[in-house]
Amino acid sequence: MIHHFITALQFLTIFTVRKDHEVDENDLARSMTFFPFVGLFIGLILVWVDRALLWFFPDTITNIFLLILSMVITRALHIDGLADSMDGIMGGNDPEARLDIMRDSRIGTAGVLSIVFVLLIKYICLNNLFDDYKAAALLTAPAFGRWSQMLMMFEADYGRENGLGRDFVGHVRLGGLIAASVVSLGISAYVIIRDSRTAVLAIAIPLLIALFTMLWRWYVVRKVDGVTGDTVGAASEMNEALTLLLFVFLLNQR
Repeated sequence: MIHHFITALQFLTIFTVRKDHEVDENDLARSMTFFPFVGLFIGLILVWVDRALLWFFPDTITNIFLLILSMVITRALHIDGLADSMDGIMGGNDPEARLDIMRDSRIGTAGVLSIVFVLLIKYICLNNLFDDYKAAALLTAPAFGRWSQMLMMFEADYGRENGLGRDFVGHVRLGGLIAASVVSLGISAYVIIRDSRTAVLAIAIPLLIALFTMLWRWYVVRKVDGVTGDTVGAASEMNEALTLLLFVFLLNQR
């Protein structure tokens, strides 16, 4: 179990626990069960850093550092996938052309705008969340983002002949998905629920995340005939932003 968590942690973040940590295709498949837990770990780091920085800076400045830190921790892997996905989907006329654009290391207008808007949504939402609600949002947004990656990859066809996502897409096991869903959603509910309003959050957020992810997956399959690593990363980034947006929306309902 620890072996698979380390595999997930080293793949999804900058942290290297064991330099000699060798994995095969089976290890990669099993490690996906721990993706949401890596998200919770990232969330814990963000909460601790948030509390430390608030001793020195106001929320508006602290939140900029949190966004920078989240990209550093993940090596900007998912935000890069978001940009590549938007460039390809918006720029190509057929699946092959879209995949070619997504492979291109250069970034286009659609990619730049997607990064700007997602980061802007996250930043504005964090500026409207405080104290325990902000901590709950910082903890759960990365976890739900990684959970959505599992939903994207479960029994999906890979859109390319080869690539980084080939060892993951379509290899999520049903048992692993169920276990990760039950445990991560249970922990998230424990973190979120404080009163009747947050109880609604604990129910509504995972349902809307799942719905959005399935819609994004359906749209991606229509555009590129399958799921790719870039589109999985895009799902993660968009669902993180969606989680924060839902926190702000539902907590402001009277």
